[in-house]
Amino acid sequence: MRLTGAALALVLATAAAAAEPLDVLPEPYRRAALAGDVGRVVGSAREEPRRPTEAGRPLVGTAVTAVPRSAAFLGRLEEIRRTARSSPAAYRVSALALRRAREAYEQALWEAGYPELARVTSVDATGAFTLDDVPAGQWVLVASRTVFVDKPSPREPRRRLRAFSRDTRMIGYHAVSVWLSELTVGRGRTEAVELTDRSVWLTGIEEERVPDAGR
Repeated sequence: MRLTGAALALVLATAAAAAEPLDVLPEPYRRAALAGDVGRVVGSAREEPRRPTEAGRPLVGTAVTAVPRSAAFLGRLEEIRRTARSSPAAYRVSALALRRAREAYEQALWEAGYPELARVTSVDATGAFTLDDVPAGQWVLVASRTVFVDKPSPREPRRRLRAFSRDTRMIGYHAVSVWLSELTVGRGRTEAVELTDRSVWLTGIEEERVPDAGR
């Protein structure tokens, strides 16, 4: 994907964030886990039913991640969402930038020696998910679902490809839906989270591109 202007700045800023120090203290979360000071997070990801008598279709394939609440991480996500509205190019990379921001935070937890504090699960066939034994404290839950849309772009003439041999073409894109929730987990408590297609926090795309062999 070619990135220019705001889109390039967005991705570069997200990559640079991986080198920033953690702005949270992970040790209290570990101490809470060792002391049995844990709770549970349960949730669902379903479409809003069209009629009251119908059940919403499960949003199978939704991935769920919970990490300790970080003001810097939340600020980064909010900046990505704000920038995504500034131009079509920024919108095209917003889902990628958000994914990289989450991965950078998970990597920072890993490098600090707390990999267990990035809690990951996925929605099952009924649309439900569960995170057990979550240490008491403030958490951020990020859920995402991608659906591939087959939409190939036209092939370029071979004579043009000889001059621009690095050209690629889009064969489709992943439509990405992202949910964001802040949670307070307490000892022996169950926190419930409901995700629907109408409560999506950010929508974006990730293009799928291949080298253009021409026509």
